[in-house]
Amino acid sequence: MPARRTVERPGPPTGDPHARVHIVPVGFEVERVTEPLADARADRVYLVTRRERDAAAPFVEEVRRRLRTADWPIDVREVGTDPWSVFETLAAYRAIFEAEHRTVRGAAGVLPLRVNVSTGTKITAIAGTLACMLWNGAPYYVQVSRSWYSDRAPRVRSVHDVVERVEPVNVYELRAPARDLVEVLEALARRGGTLRKRDLLRELGLDRPASRGGPPLSPQAQHGRLRRRLEPLERRWGFVRTDATGPRARVSLTEQGRVALSLFGAAGGAH
Repeated sequence: MPARRTVERPGPPTGDPHARVHIVPVGFEVERVTEPLADARADRVYLVTRRERDAAAPFVEEVRRRLRTADWPIDVREVGTDPWSVFETLAAYRAIFEAEHRTVRGAAGVLPLRVNVSTGTKITAIAGTLACMLWNGAPYYVQVSRSWYSDRAPRVRSVHDVVERVEPVNVYELRAPARDLVEVLEALARRGGTLRKRDLLRELGLDRPASRGGPPLSPQAQHGRLRRRLEPLERRWGFVRTDATGPRARVSLTEQGRVALSLFGAAGGAH
């Protein structure tokens, strides 16, 4: 999903491996957003906001205002999404990592993309942490001493949060399922999320001989090929569910499988 550039300031081009790039969801926070950017002298920031009917719009505008008047050049871009949808949020984060060429974890000579996981919603925090585990990201959490809008209707004030420190969040690398397993999820998504096994075999091409001109595969051999893919997806990952047995058995994407497509699918998944 393309980012809208909201502040035109000079800076390194998109994808520059040395650019200091941040992703920051904006909810009812100001200092929690802007102070880490100032401390890091960020070159570019992606503000993740609600796509429409955003109650936090005054806070977004105040963040923009402060960044417009910053004493260093910062390229500000806004990405609209649904901050309560894990699918949309993961897709938005993935698009940013890909645009900035930060998808190879620990790549030599490439600065990790920094992600604020203390702002926005719980969904944006989870998505940001997962993105950093999968790709070349570094999450951080902004500790505040007190909130000036606690237990009140949120509105923009001269001071909101008193930032005490910015702490890195330690994450481990998250391994993606093998490509042939992801292809099963993509095939199910293309056909509405549920298929009979015999239809899934055809969709994946597992009913065809392994080599051109080879002998035809028996039904047992075809189902054996499919079973080797389905078993780890169902038992280890929980990405699919099989209902019934025999020729009428149906395979369905689970909710976890749809999330996995957002993370690992070739085009961000279908949902």
